[in-house]
Parts: sequence; structure tokens; C-alpha cells
Amino acid sequence: MVADAHFLSSSLLRRTNPLENGRHFSHHRTMRLLLAFLVAVGAPLVAKEDLSLSDKIELAREAEDQLATIELLRRWQEAHPGDTSAAAQLVSLWLQVSDFDQAAAQLDATPGLDPGFVARSRATIAAKRDEDLPAALKILSAHVATSPKDWETQRLLAALLAQSGDHAAQVAVLDALIANEAHVDLLLDRAEAKLATGDGAGALADFRRAASIDPEAARIKTLQPAFDRLDQSVTALSKLKGAPSSPALSLEKAHWLLWGGMPVAALAEAESAAKQWPASAYAKIPMARALVASGKIDFAKAQTDFRVNVSAPVEAPDARAGILRADEIIAKNPDDLPALLDRASWLTYADQQVLALDDLQSVLAAEPANVTALHLAATVSRRMGNFAALNGFSRKLEKTGAPPAIRADVLAALAQMALEQYRTPLALEFADQSIAAKPTAIGWKTKAACHVRLGQQSDADAANKNAEKAAR
Repeated sequence: MVADAHFLSSSLLRRTNPLENGRHFSHHRTMRLLLAFLVAVGAPLVAKEDLSLSDKIELAREAEDQLATIELLRRWQEAHPGDTSAAAQLVSLWLQVSDFDQAAAQLDATPGLDPGFVARSRATIAAKRDEDLPAALKILSAHVATSPKDWETQRLLAALLAQSGDHAAQVAVLDALIANEAHVDLLLDRAEAKLATGDGAGALADFRRAASIDPEAARIKTLQPAFDRLDQSVTALSKLKGAPSSPALSLEKAHWLLWGGMPVAALAEAESAAKQWPASAYAKIPMARALVASGKIDFAKAQTDFRVNVSAPVEAPDARAGILRADEIIAKNPDDLPALLDRASWLTYADQQVLALDDLQSVLAAEPANVTALHLAATVSRRMGNFAALNGFSRKLEKTGAPPAIRADVLAALAQMALEQYRTPLALEFADQSIAAKPTAIGWKTKAACHVRLGQQSDADAANKNAEKAAR
């Protein structure tokens, strides 16, 4: 009996964070039926008469057989009703198999349990069974207020604060934990929490400190690319300090805040710029990206509501500068057609085709025969995969008497799209029209591809030779 008592007092569950659950059973009654079946027919370690009950418990625990361990501990508790360590193990096991009612009942039936353990367990029940995260946070906060050095409870509190999105409060809890022990994971948790609050410099400092403690940690290596971007972001933002306030400056800040992983702060800067420059095309890009990164809208809504393709690569510096220059001109004169054309060109370069087309439509509404706008609109339609729009712009260009090189380029694009859609005869027709407007390498190559598709190899060879000549 003494040996058994020693076993239970020295073998508390190694996992005391109740949220670290193992296997889950959604229906408690089903779980208990499985337990009864296991004990009745499938648990030789329960039936071995030559082992003490504590030995059987240890074997079940080492085999990670939670249900058998629960039944054996219940037998132990029947014989030792005052053993709080056994009761604590039972609570933890009930939580691990997601039988929260049994865990709550065990807590109610067992006075004298460690207050921190009780707080963590009841918080877990509130968060998981009741789906009441505020109640769980209230339980943990109340305990921490009276036991500020209960580090295990503080860890769970920090984790639940992260789930709740209250990153400022999470940072405060992690401050206390790190003051007690500067553990790598705690530093990385605080780095990510600071990043969520927009404190890029503080996040970077925590990451560097964690990396200095254990540079080979797997989590360090996983996070390294993101914090390399944050490093670039913090450096760029520091250079912008002291610059005169302007919508352009706000949008530049928004770009770097997004690059560094701070979408909430980026959204605030972009919204500030949009209020001052309502016609800004660029402001829509960081706004949409920030909302998607924050999980507030999806890719499709970004396209419909903001006209932004958030899957496009981040804008190159020259594209960003070009769009912002045009934005500034358009803010003063929304009908400035050269600025609208320039902005459409840079937006096309940045793969923001819908925004570009909006500007081109504005130009064409004022000047329907603007060859540059029609040509760029045809290019945008090709990139968007809109054959009908591309064909329409091609016909409009034909009526304007556009230069042969432009007509040849658009007709070749039509031939390529038709070929991609397996409309080979139509593709060949457009390729011939392109070559007639102006023989180009792309026109001849497209014609050759049409002949290959039609099984006309000799014609394809001849077209390829002409493509080589045109390329010289």
C-alpha cells in the first residue's frame, strides 16, 4: 500500500495544461461505453493478478491507453477517496478525451485540489465545452491576480488571449513570464503578439533574442523569412520618420507595414490616405490586402469590392512609385487623361488588371478613338482571358486606323487566345490577319502552331522559317 501511495504522489500527469488534449470523442456516452467494453474484454493489464494496481496504472499510462488509465484510477480512488493526486490525474484524463462533464464533476467532488490546476481545468471546460472564451479568460485572470507567480496558469492565459485576439493583454502576460524565464517559445510568442499590435521593432527585438538563445530551433527557422521581411520593413519605416505627412507617405507606410506582417496598422494608413485621395487607385490595394490578411474578407470580395487582385505579387518599387505619382495628379484633377493612362499602364504592369481597365474605360469615355487606351485595354483583356472584349477592342482599333504594329500585336493576341481555346481555324484566320497588318515573329509563330495543330507540318515549317526572318 505504501508503494502504491508513493506511485500516485510522484506520478502526476506530465501534461498539466488541460488544453493539450489527445484523442477526442464528441459523444460522452459513446466514450463511456467504449471504456466499459475495453475493461470487460480488452484490458489484460487490468486483469493481471500478479501486478499491483499502481503497476497496472503505470503500464496503462505508458501505453498511452487513456481509457484503461481512467478506469484503473477510478478503482484506485474508490479505495483511496482522499488521494487528490489521483483525482487530478482523472480530471486531466477526462479533459484529454474531451469528456468535460466528467471532468467538471470530478472537480466538484474533490476539495483540496491545487487552485491553479482547478482554474486551468475550469477555464478549459469553459473554452471547449461551453465555447465561452471570455468566461475562460475571466477564470484565469482572477486566479493570476491572486497568484501572480503561477507561471503555468499564466501560460494558458497567454494562449487563450492569443485566441481571443487581445494581443496587447497577451503581451502583458508574456512580459511577466519572460521576466521569470526567457524561454525561446515565450519570446517568439511575444514577438508574434507584438507584431499583431503593430510593434514591429519590438517584435524584431524579441525574435533576435530568441534566435541568439537557440539559433537551430525549428520554430526559429520557420519564422526566419517572415522576420527577415519585418527587418526590411522596420528599416524602411524608420527612414520615413519625420517626413511631412501626406497621402503618398501614408500609402508608402501601408506598403511596408503589409510587407512586415502588420495588416491592421497598414489598413489604418491606407484608409487615412483614401479619405484624402478618394480617387486613389493605389489606396485600394493595401486596403484589400490588409483586410484579406486579417481574415475580414476573402479573395473574391477583394476583387468585387476593391477591384484588387490580392494574389498578384507585391508591387515593384517602380510600379508603386508610378501609381502614386498618377494618384497625386488625379487627386487634383480626376479628368486628367494622360495621368489616367499612365496609372492604367502601371496598374497593368503590377497585374492589377481590373483597376487598370477602370481607368481605361474613363479615358475611352472621353476619347473613344484613343489608340493608346484601346491598345492597353486589349492587352488587359488578353491578360484577363476575355476573348470577346479583346475582339471588341481590336475592331475599334481597326476603325481608328491604328499603326500596323499595334493592329498586328492585337490580332496575334486574338490568334493565340483562339488557339488556346482549340478554335484552330479561327486562330489561323487571326494569325493571317496579323501577318497581313505587319509580319512579326509572334504572328508567324502563332501561324506555325495552328498548322501543327491541323497536321500541316510543311506549312508549319515554312511559317517557322518566316518567324526566324522576322526576328532578325
